[in-house]
Amino acid sequence: MKSFLVKSMLALSVLFLLLGFIPVGQASVSANSVGTEEKIAAENVTVSDDTYDSFSEDDMIIPDILPTDSLIGPYAEIGPTYPGTNVSMRIGDILYSTKTLGGSSKIVGHVGIVNSNFNVVHVTPGENGGVIDNLTTYMARHGKGETIKVYRPRDGRGVNAAKWATNNYSRVNEYFINPFSKLSTISPNYCSKFIWQAFYYGEGFDFVGTHSSADVIGFVIPAEVTISSNFVYVTSFTAR
Repeated sequence: MKSFLVKSMLALSVLFLLLGFIPVGQASVSANSVGTEEKIAAENVTVSDDTYDSFSEDDMIIPDILPTDSLIGPYAEIGPTYPGTNVSMRIGDILYSTKTLGGSSKIVGHVGIVNSNFNVVHVTPGENGGVIDNLTTYMARHGKGETIKVYRPRDGRGVNAAKWATNNYSRVNEYFINPFSKLSTISPNYCSKFIWQAFYYGEGFDFVGTHSSADVIGFVIPAEVTISSNFVYVTSFTAR
C-alpha cells in the first residue's frame, strides 16, 4: 500500500505539470447535433458476450467511410433514464466527473463507459483495477451531490467500445497513473487511458486526436473526453 501511494504521488506530480499545458473545457453543441427530444429509431444492436483473449491493432474496427455530418446515430440499445432526467442511457455513453472518486480533489477527474447491461465499466483506485458497477454503486463512489456528465459518441458509435471494455476490464489488476507508459499497456492502467483503449481497439479511432499508434508513450486525461469532437454532451445528473 505504501509503495502504491508513493508511486501515485510521483505520478500526480508529473500530472500537475502536464495539466498546465492541456486545455480543459466542454465541447460546444450545435442545434443540429443533438436535441432535448432526440428521436430514437427502433433498430437496435445487441452486444454479444464474446471474450477477447488478447488485443492488438488488428482488433480495431475501422469504418470505411465516416459520416460527414457527425450526427448522433440510433445504433445502440437504449435503456433506463439517467437519474432526475428524461434522457435514456445508451450503450457506449461516457460518464465524466470532474472530481476523483470518493474525494474532493478536482485534479484528475474520472470516466467510465456504459455497457450492454447499462452498468458502468471503469478503472478505479477504489478497486486498484477494473470493475463493473451498477449505476447506484457507481454514484456511491462519488461524493453525494457530485455532478456526473454524460457524453455520447457521434455517428452511432460506442457499442464496440463498450464491448471491448466489458471483455477487458478484468485484465487491469493495478491502478497506477504513469504518463510515461505506452498507450497499449493494459495493466497497470487508469480510467481515461482505459476508455481511450476501448475506443481505439473497439471503434478504431483516437479520440484525443494526437496519438497515431497505441505503441507510443502517451497520456490521456479524463477532461479530453469533454473537448473531443468525437463526443457530444447530452445531460448531467447528481450522485445520490
